[in-house]
Amino acid sequence: MKSKNKIKKAVEELDYIPNQWIRNLYKKRTGIIGVMTPDIIHPYFSTLWNYLEAELDQYGYNVVICNTRGNQDKEREYLDTLERNLFDGLIVGSAFLSDEYYMNIEKPIISLDRIIPGIPLVTSDHHQGGILAGELFLEKGCKKVMCFSDPTRMELASADSARALIDVMEKHNREVIIESFQWEEVINYQLCMKRTRTLLDQYPDVDGIMALDLCAAAFLKTEKNKKILAYDGTYVTDFNYHSIDSIVQDAKKVAKESVNMLIKLINDQPLKKREVLVPVKYKKGDTL
Repeated sequence: MKSKNKIKKAVEELDYIPNQWIRNLYKKRTGIIGVMTPDIIHPYFSTLWNYLEAELDQYGYNVVICNTRGNQDKEREYLDTLERNLFDGLIVGSAFLSDEYYMNIEKPIISLDRIIPGIPLVTSDHHQGGILAGELFLEKGCKKVMCFSDPTRMELASADSARALIDVMEKHNREVIIESFQWEEVINYQLCMKRTRTLLDQYPDVDGIMALDLCAAAFLKTEKNKKILAYDGTYVTDFNYHSIDSIVQDAKKVAKESVNMLIKLINDQPLKKREVLVPVKYKKGDTL
């Protein structure tokens, strides 16, 4: 006990700051977590990464943002970095490589959307989000709704929103049109505006629209007479003169749950469950 007190006193007198690099070297860790994103300027992902960085900082981890831009070669490079022990773990926002590629990696990985066998998943409850959206459109009397999530993408948890929306609407004999935006259009407002005009000309009788935030904002700019519902509910929905009604993903809670699960994997602790669904909520605006 005396030795412990002497060490503590010496540390205080010398104003000693422990060398985190030496500590990590001793534990055979780097103190770095990779966070893989399809594009850092996407409103939801940029919000989520901010919360992830704050959460990881509480555990003493630094973050490296791995921006793949949907390029499989870049994605492979970052996964190779993980395998070479330069990252202690990886949080994957969007994955384009095969399931097999991920399943062969014996390192801590958390997925935020892609459903990969053997990889823990933390994501929003998109099924709940689709039901909420359907009920809102029905309440507003919409008969033909355009949706921008592909229900056939069974490997994506986010596609549950489209499947649930379709179920709700079709039970009431309402129609759902499935369309899509290219990734460049989702993150580029001018391209998004151009695409919205084309779609509105193609479907003049659509009376409801559910789209990601930036796309919903583009529709609002182009068309004032349709019911518009944004999906994500980020800061973008409050940029316009009218606030956009939104299904809001709780990015802060997704970040907290993801980091909690990843830390357990890094420390070889058992997981109580390997899939966490974070509830979404409806934010009222001026567009429904």
